[in-house]
Amino acid sequence: MFLKNKSAIVVLVMSMILLISGCSSDASTTPAQNAESHLDKIIKSKKIRVATYADSPGWSVLNANGEYEGYDPDIARLLAESLGAEVEFVTTDGVNRIPLLESDKVDVAIAVFTPTNERAKSIDFTIPYSAAGLVPMYPKNKPIKSWDDLKGKKVSVSKGSTGDIALSKYYPEAQIVRFDATSDAFMALKTGKVDVFVEEDGIILDLLKKNPEFESLPGQPFKSSYIAMGVKKGDQEWLNYLNQFIRNLNYSGEGAELYKKWFGVDAPKLLTY
Repeated sequence: MFLKNKSAIVVLVMSMILLISGCSSDASTTPAQNAESHLDKIIKSKKIRVATYADSPGWSVLNANGEYEGYDPDIARLLAESLGAEVEFVTTDGVNRIPLLESDKVDVAIAVFTPTNERAKSIDFTIPYSAAGLVPMYPKNKPIKSWDDLKGKKVSVSKGSTGDIALSKYYPEAQIVRFDATSDAFMALKTGKVDVFVEEDGIILDLLKKNPEFESLPGQPFKSSYIAMGVKKGDQEWLNYLNQFIRNLNYSGEGAELYKKWFGVDAPKLLTY
């Protein structure tokens, strides 16, 4: 009788262990592993939501007809075409790119996005599809000779941009004036409210064509860096597809053609290691 009871107890204990281990296994499965990939969602819905700027000349602007035009929107349309989907643009700025991805309001951010180490703590980045550096823009009748001349001057930037980050770190003596929109930061220069406007070289290049009263420092841009697409963390399948799309875009030469179309100069060389 005792042996039978002992055997029953052993069976009961083993059952409980199996039950607990089964529950632990289920609990250890992360939401990202259970979630459907953005890639599958886009293919099924035939719609891709892309965050991009509305006021970054050359890169992306919202024109008078309510259409997005520029290097980034053209790439977004090619991406949508590769997926058999229609693109839905969502306007963003330097501050809202990451929150839009984290809250799943967009599938990808194609918005002059520099993949800094700090940003990579919050979202994932693709391999680079382009590169850019910072350039100061100023009136021809009030020139500066070097970046060091920014000390003590009023310098406009778009809030949360690479320019904002770099100036805060390397030129804290400058009087940094931050604006929510790139267009507002430029208008501050145009109306004489600031002495210098700092932005990505592609944006400055486009603005100089239309505003001959200004110029920029010659030579290589400051703090050149890659430009990549941003996605929500944990979706490796979607990230893999985007990386493959970018490789084909650059290898085919189509990306370089688009860059020349919008900026009028050859695309920057992309050195990868």
